[in-house]
Amino acid sequence: MKRIYVHIIFWLIIAGINFGFGLYFLPLKSGIQLTLFYLLFQALVFYINSYLLFPRYFSLENTGRFMLITAAFIILVTISQSLTDYYYISRLVFKHIPPRKPHFMMIFMRSFFWLIFIDMISTVFMMQDRIRKQAENTQQIISEKLNTELKLLKAQINPHFMFNTLNNIYSLAYMKSDRAPESVLKLSQMMRYVIEDCESERVTLKSEIEYIENYIAFQQMKSPEEQRITFDYSRADHDSLIPPMLFIPFIENSFKYSKIEECQDAFIDIVLTSDQDEIAFDIRNSIANSIKQQPGAGTGIDNVKKRLEIIFPQKHSLTIDHEKNEFYVHLRLFLK
Repeated sequence: MKRIYVHIIFWLIIAGINFGFGLYFLPLKSGIQLTLFYLLFQALVFYINSYLLFPRYFSLENTGRFMLITAAFIILVTISQSLTDYYYISRLVFKHIPPRKPHFMMIFMRSFFWLIFIDMISTVFMMQDRIRKQAENTQQIISEKLNTELKLLKAQINPHFMFNTLNNIYSLAYMKSDRAPESVLKLSQMMRYVIEDCESERVTLKSEIEYIENYIAFQQMKSPEEQRITFDYSRADHDSLIPPMLFIPFIENSFKYSKIEECQDAFIDIVLTSDQDEIAFDIRNSIANSIKQQPGAGTGIDNVKKRLEIIFPQKHSLTIDHEKNEFYVHLRLFLK
Protein backbone atom coordinates (compact mmCIF):
# COMPACT_ATOMS: atom_id res chain seq x y z
CA MET A 1 0.00 0.00 0.00
CA LYS A 2 2.88 2.35 0.72
CA ARG A 3 4.18 1.89 -2.83
CA ILE A 4 0.70 2.57 -4.25
CA TYR A 5 0.42 5.79 -2.25
CA VAL A 6 3.84 6.92 -3.48
CA HIS A 7 2.82 6.32 -7.10
CA ILE A 8 -0.48 8.14 -6.64
CA ILE A 9 1.21 11.16 -5.10
CA PHE A 10 3.89 11.14 -7.81
CA TRP A 11 1.35 11.15 -10.65
CA LEU A 12 -0.76 13.80 -8.97
CA ILE A 13 2.32 16.03 -8.86
CA ILE A 14 3.17 15.35 -12.53
CA ALA A 15 -0.46 15.92 -13.54
CA GLY A 16 -0.49 19.17 -11.60
CA ILE A 17 2.63 20.41 -13.40
CA ASN A 18 1.22 19.45 -16.81
CA PHE A 19 -2.12 21.02 -16.03
CA GLY A 20 -0.51 24.17 -14.66
CA PHE A 21 1.42 24.80 -17.87
CA GLY A 22 -1.59 24.08 -20.05
CA LEU A 23 -4.01 26.15 -18.00
CA TYR A 24 -1.79 29.21 -18.41
CA PHE A 25 -2.82 29.64 -22.05
CA LEU A 26 -5.70 27.15 -22.58
CA PRO A 27 -9.32 26.88 -21.46
CA LEU A 28 -10.04 24.42 -18.61
CA LYS A 29 -11.43 21.65 -20.86
CA SER A 30 -8.53 21.85 -23.30
CA GLY A 31 -6.05 21.92 -20.39
CA ILE A 32 -7.52 18.70 -18.98
CA GLN A 33 -7.40 17.01 -22.41
CA LEU A 34 -3.76 18.01 -22.92
CA THR A 35 -2.81 16.85 -19.40
CA LEU A 36 -4.39 13.43 -19.92
CA PHE A 37 -2.64 13.10 -23.27
CA TYR A 38 0.78 13.85 -21.73
CA LEU A 39 0.14 11.54 -18.78
CA LEU A 40 -0.66 8.66 -21.14
CA PHE A 41 2.81 8.73 -22.77
CA GLN A 42 4.61 9.58 -19.53
CA ALA A 43 3.02 6.62 -17.75
CA LEU A 44 3.88 4.42 -20.74
CA VAL A 45 7.57 5.33 -20.41
CA PHE A 46 7.55 5.05 -16.62
CA TYR A 47 6.03 1.58 -16.37
CA ILE A 48 7.63 -0.02 -19.43
CA ASN A 49 10.99 1.08 -18.04
CA SER A 50 10.05 -0.14 -14.55
CA TYR A 51 8.71 -3.57 -15.45
CA LEU A 52 10.44 -4.41 -18.73
CA LEU A 53 13.57 -2.48 -19.61
CA PHE A 54 15.13 -2.00 -16.16
CA PRO A 55 14.62 -5.57 -14.86
CA ARG A 56 15.81 -7.13 -18.12
CA TYR A 57 18.68 -4.91 -19.21
CA PHE A 58 20.02 -2.95 -16.24
CA SER A 59 23.22 -4.17 -14.63
CA LEU A 60 26.14 -2.39 -13.04
CA GLU A 61 28.52 -4.36 -15.24
CA ASN A 62 26.96 -3.15 -18.50
CA THR A 63 25.11 0.15 -18.02
CA GLY A 64 25.91 1.25 -21.58
CA ARG A 65 23.57 -1.29 -23.10
CA PHE A 66 20.73 -0.21 -20.82
CA MET A 67 21.27 3.46 -21.66
CA LEU A 68 21.27 2.80 -25.43
CA ILE A 69 18.11 0.69 -25.27
CA THR A 70 16.41 3.27 -23.05
CA ALA A 71 17.42 6.16 -25.33
CA ALA A 72 16.08 4.33 -28.40
CA PHE A 73 12.83 3.56 -26.58
CA ILE A 74 12.36 7.19 -25.46
CA ILE A 75 13.06 8.53 -28.97
CA LEU A 76 10.51 6.11 -30.41
CA VAL A 77 7.87 7.14 -27.86
CA THR A 78 8.73 10.82 -28.34
CA ILE A 79 8.23 10.56 -32.10
CA SER A 80 4.88 8.83 -31.57
CA GLN A 81 3.75 11.42 -29.04
CA SER A 82 4.99 14.37 -31.11
CA LEU A 83 3.30 13.22 -34.32
CA THR A 84 0.02 12.60 -32.48
CA ASP A 85 0.35 15.94 -30.75
CA TYR A 86 1.23 17.84 -33.95
CA TYR A 87 -1.45 16.38 -36.22
CA TYR A 88 -4.31 15.87 -33.79
CA ILE A 89 -3.97 17.19 -30.21
CA SER A 90 -2.61 20.60 -31.16
CA ARG A 91 -5.39 21.16 -33.68
CA LEU A 92 -7.90 20.25 -30.98
CA VAL A 93 -6.60 22.27 -28.04
CA PHE A 94 -4.83 25.13 -29.76
CA LYS A 95 -7.71 26.13 -32.03
CA HIS A 96 -8.52 28.81 -29.48
CA ILE A 97 -5.07 30.41 -29.87
CA PRO A 98 -4.46 32.32 -33.11
CA PRO A 99 -2.71 32.45 -35.43
CA ARG A 100 -1.12 28.93 -35.66
CA LYS A 101 -0.25 25.73 -33.80
CA PRO A 102 3.24 25.15 -32.29
CA HIS A 103 6.20 24.07 -34.45
CA PHE A 104 6.87 20.31 -34.65
CA MET A 105 10.44 20.59 -33.28
CA MET A 106 9.19 22.53 -30.29
CA ILE A 107 6.67 19.78 -29.57
CA PHE A 108 9.35 17.11 -30.07
CA MET A 109 11.92 18.71 -27.74
CA ARG A 110 9.33 19.41 -25.05
CA SER A 111 8.11 15.82 -25.16
CA PHE A 112 11.64 14.39 -25.30
CA PHE A 113 12.88 16.21 -22.19
CA TRP A 114 9.70 15.40 -20.28
CA LEU A 115 10.01 11.69 -21.10
CA ILE A 116 13.71 11.67 -20.23
CA PHE A 117 12.83 13.18 -16.87
CA ILE A 118 10.09 10.60 -16.25
CA ASP A 119 12.40 7.76 -17.29
CA MET A 120 15.12 8.95 -14.88
CA ILE A 121 12.64 9.02 -12.01
CA SER A 122 11.46 5.55 -12.93
CA THR A 123 15.05 4.30 -12.93
CA VAL A 124 15.70 5.87 -9.53
CA PHE A 125 12.58 4.20 -8.13
CA MET A 126 13.65 0.83 -9.48
CA MET A 127 17.22 1.20 -8.21
CA GLN A 128 15.90 1.99 -4.75
CA ASP A 129 13.62 -1.02 -4.95
CA ARG A 130 16.50 -3.27 -6.05
CA ILE A 131 18.75 -1.97 -3.27
CA ARG A 132 15.98 -2.58 -0.75
CA LYS A 133 15.43 -6.14 -1.98
CA GLN A 134 19.17 -6.84 -1.94
CA ALA A 135 19.34 -5.51 1.62
CA GLU A 136 16.40 -7.73 2.62
CA ASN A 137 18.02 -10.76 0.97
CA THR A 138 21.32 -10.02 2.69
CA GLN A 139 19.55 -9.65 6.03
CA GLN A 140 17.69 -12.91 5.45
CA ILE A 141 20.94 -14.71 4.64
CA ILE A 142 22.56 -13.29 7.77
CA SER A 143 19.53 -14.24 9.86
CA GLU A 144 19.53 -17.79 8.49
CA LYS A 145 23.26 -18.06 9.13
CA LEU A 146 22.85 -16.84 12.70
CA ASN A 147 19.94 -19.23 13.29
CA THR A 148 22.01 -22.12 11.96
CA GLU A 149 24.93 -21.17 14.18
CA LEU A 150 22.60 -20.85 17.17
CA LYS A 151 21.12 -24.30 16.54
CA LEU A 152 24.62 -25.78 16.34
CA LEU A 153 25.61 -24.05 19.56
CA LYS A 154 22.47 -25.25 21.31
CA ALA A 155 23.17 -28.76 20.04
CA GLN A 156 26.50 -28.64 21.91
CA ILE A 157 24.66 -28.13 25.20
CA ASN A 158 23.27 -31.65 25.50
CA PRO A 159 26.54 -33.58 24.97
CA HIS A 160 28.34 -31.15 27.30
CA PHE A 161 25.65 -31.61 29.94
CA MET A 162 25.63 -35.40 29.64
CA PHE A 163 29.41 -35.58 29.87
CA ASN A 164 29.48 -33.65 33.15
CA THR A 165 26.48 -35.29 34.82
CA LEU A 166 27.52 -38.83 33.95
CA ASN A 167 30.94 -38.11 35.39
CA ASN A 168 29.27 -36.97 38.60
CA ILE A 169 27.08 -40.08 38.82
CA TYR A 170 30.13 -42.25 38.13
CA SER A 171 31.93 -40.54 41.03
CA LEU A 172 29.02 -41.20 43.38
CA ALA A 173 28.72 -44.81 42.25
CA TYR A 174 32.47 -45.30 42.56
CA MET A 175 32.39 -44.00 46.14
CA LYS A 176 29.34 -46.22 46.77
CA SER A 177 27.46 -43.18 47.97
CA ASP A 178 23.93 -43.59 49.30
CA ARG A 179 23.07 -40.51 47.25
CA ALA A 180 23.59 -42.27 43.93
CA PRO A 181 19.88 -43.20 43.49
CA GLU A 182 18.85 -39.65 44.39
CA SER A 183 21.37 -38.31 41.89
CA VAL A 184 19.80 -40.43 39.16
CA LEU A 185 16.40 -38.93 40.04
CA LYS A 186 17.84 -35.42 39.90
CA LEU A 187 19.44 -36.29 36.58
CA SER A 188 16.08 -37.39 35.15
CA GLN A 189 14.53 -34.05 36.18
CA MET A 190 17.40 -32.14 34.63
CA MET A 191 17.31 -34.23 31.48
CA ARG A 192 13.61 -33.49 31.05
CA TYR A 193 14.41 -29.78 31.13
CA VAL A 194 17.35 -30.10 28.74
CA ILE A 195 15.57 -32.31 26.22
CA GLU A 196 12.07 -30.79 26.28
CA ASP A 197 12.21 -27.18 27.50
CA CYS A 198 15.54 -26.30 25.92
CA GLU A 199 14.11 -26.95 22.47
CA SER A 200 12.33 -23.59 22.78
CA GLU A 201 14.05 -20.34 21.87
CA ARG A 202 13.09 -18.88 25.25
CA VAL A 203 12.23 -20.35 28.64
CA THR A 204 10.92 -18.66 31.77
CA LEU A 205 13.40 -17.57 34.39
CA LYS A 206 11.51 -19.79 36.81
CA SER A 207 12.40 -22.90 34.77
CA GLU A 208 16.03 -21.85 34.56
CA ILE A 209 16.15 -21.25 38.34
CA GLU A 210 14.69 -24.70 39.02
CA TYR A 211 17.33 -26.24 36.78
CA ILE A 212 20.13 -24.34 38.54
CA GLU A 213 18.82 -25.45 41.94
CA ASN A 214 18.74 -29.07 40.77
CA TYR A 215 22.23 -28.73 39.38
CA ILE A 216 23.55 -27.30 42.66
CA ALA A 217 21.83 -30.05 44.66
CA PHE A 218 23.24 -32.62 42.24
CA GLN A 219 26.76 -31.28 42.75
CA GLN A 220 26.40 -31.17 46.53
CA MET A 221 25.74 -34.89 46.56
CA LYS A 222 29.36 -35.49 45.65
CA SER A 223 30.51 -34.53 49.13
CA PRO A 224 29.09 -35.34 52.58
CA GLU A 225 30.47 -32.06 53.92
CA GLU A 226 28.41 -28.88 54.02
CA GLN A 227 29.34 -26.54 51.17
CA ARG A 228 29.28 -22.73 51.14
CA ILE A 229 26.96 -22.20 48.21
CA THR A 230 24.43 -19.37 48.02
CA PHE A 231 21.94 -18.76 45.26
CA ASP A 232 19.91 -15.56 45.66
CA TYR A 233 17.06 -15.05 43.19
CA SER A 234 14.69 -13.16 45.51
CA ARG A 235 14.71 -10.10 43.22
CA ALA A 236 14.16 -12.02 40.00
CA ASP A 237 10.99 -11.79 37.93
CA HIS A 238 10.18 -15.45 37.38
CA ASP A 239 8.14 -14.68 34.27
CA SER A 240 11.07 -13.12 32.39
CA LEU A 241 12.05 -15.01 29.24
CA ILE A 242 15.66 -15.96 28.50
CA PRO A 243 17.54 -18.38 26.23
CA PRO A 244 17.81 -21.77 27.98
CA MET A 245 20.95 -22.81 29.89
CA LEU A 246 22.65 -19.47 29.43
CA PHE A 247 24.05 -19.27 32.97
CA ILE A 248 24.90 -22.90 33.67
CA PRO A 249 28.37 -22.91 32.00
CA PHE A 250 29.50 -20.21 34.46
CA ILE A 251 28.12 -22.27 37.36
CA GLU A 252 29.88 -25.37 36.03
CA ASN A 253 33.11 -23.40 35.95
CA SER A 254 32.61 -22.23 39.52
CA PHE A 255 32.42 -25.84 40.73
CA LYS A 256 35.33 -26.84 38.55
CA TYR A 257 37.75 -24.15 39.69
CA SER A 258 36.66 -23.85 43.32
CA LYS A 259 36.85 -27.62 43.96
CA ILE A 260 34.21 -26.94 46.56
CA GLU A 261 33.66 -30.63 47.26
CA GLU A 262 37.30 -30.90 48.36
CA CYS A 263 38.34 -27.52 49.80
CA GLN A 264 36.90 -26.48 53.15
CA ASP A 265 37.31 -22.75 52.57
CA ALA A 266 35.83 -22.81 49.05
CA PHE A 267 32.68 -20.86 48.28
CA ILE A 268 30.27 -20.05 45.43
CA ASP A 269 27.92 -17.05 45.52
CA ILE A 270 25.28 -16.61 42.81
CA VAL A 271 22.91 -13.64 42.47
CA LEU A 272 20.21 -13.47 39.80
CA THR A 273 18.02 -10.36 39.44
CA SER A 274 15.68 -9.14 36.73
CA ASP A 275 13.10 -6.52 35.84
CA GLN A 276 11.38 -5.37 32.66
CA ASP A 277 14.54 -3.76 31.29
CA GLU A 278 17.42 -5.98 32.37
CA ILE A 279 18.48 -9.40 33.62
CA ALA A 280 21.61 -9.50 35.76
CA PHE A 281 23.60 -12.61 36.62
CA ASP A 282 26.56 -12.40 39.01
CA ILE A 283 28.67 -15.26 40.27
CA ARG A 284 31.71 -15.21 42.49
CA ASN A 285 33.72 -18.24 43.54
CA SER A 286 37.01 -19.13 45.12
CA ILE A 287 39.87 -20.62 43.11
CA ALA A 288 41.56 -23.67 44.51
CA ASN A 289 45.30 -23.40 44.96
CA SER A 290 45.80 -26.59 42.96
CA ILE A 291 44.26 -25.02 39.85
CA LYS A 292 46.98 -24.09 37.41
CA GLN A 293 44.92 -23.57 34.26
CA GLN A 294 43.64 -20.07 33.55
CA PRO A 295 40.02 -19.96 34.81
CA GLY A 296 37.29 -19.13 32.35
CA ALA A 297 38.59 -21.26 29.48
CA GLY A 298 36.53 -24.02 27.98
CA THR A 299 33.89 -24.93 25.42
CA GLY A 300 30.97 -23.93 27.65
CA ILE A 301 32.09 -20.31 28.09
CA ASP A 302 32.91 -19.95 24.40
CA ASN A 303 29.48 -21.33 23.60
CA VAL A 304 27.82 -18.72 25.83
CA LYS A 305 29.80 -15.88 24.29
CA LYS A 306 28.78 -16.92 20.78
CA ARG A 307 25.14 -17.31 21.80
CA LEU A 308 25.16 -13.86 23.37
CA GLU A 309 26.57 -12.31 20.19
CA ILE A 310 23.82 -13.95 18.15
CA ILE A 311 20.82 -13.50 20.47
CA PHE A 312 21.75 -10.20 22.16
CA PRO A 313 23.94 -8.31 19.66
CA GLN A 314 25.09 -5.09 21.34
CA LYS A 315 22.48 -5.70 24.03
CA HIS A 316 24.57 -7.49 26.61
CA SER A 317 27.55 -6.92 28.84
CA LEU A 318 29.82 -9.74 29.96
CA THR A 319 32.76 -9.23 32.32
CA ILE A 320 34.93 -12.19 33.33
CA ASP A 321 37.79 -11.50 35.71
CA HIS A 322 39.78 -12.97 38.57
CA GLU A 323 42.05 -11.60 41.23
CA LYS A 324 44.07 -13.44 43.83
CA ASN A 325 41.97 -16.48 44.69
CA GLU A 326 38.56 -15.31 43.48
CA PHE A 327 36.82 -15.51 40.14
CA TYR A 328 34.04 -13.12 39.00
CA VAL A 329 31.43 -13.16 36.24
CA HIS A 330 29.10 -10.20 35.67
CA LEU A 331 26.51 -10.70 32.90
CA ARG A 332 23.88 -8.15 31.92
CA LEU A 333 21.14 -8.77 29.36
CA PHE A 334 19.39 -5.62 28.16
CA LEU A 335 15.82 -6.45 27.17
CA LYS A 336 14.96 -3.07 25.60
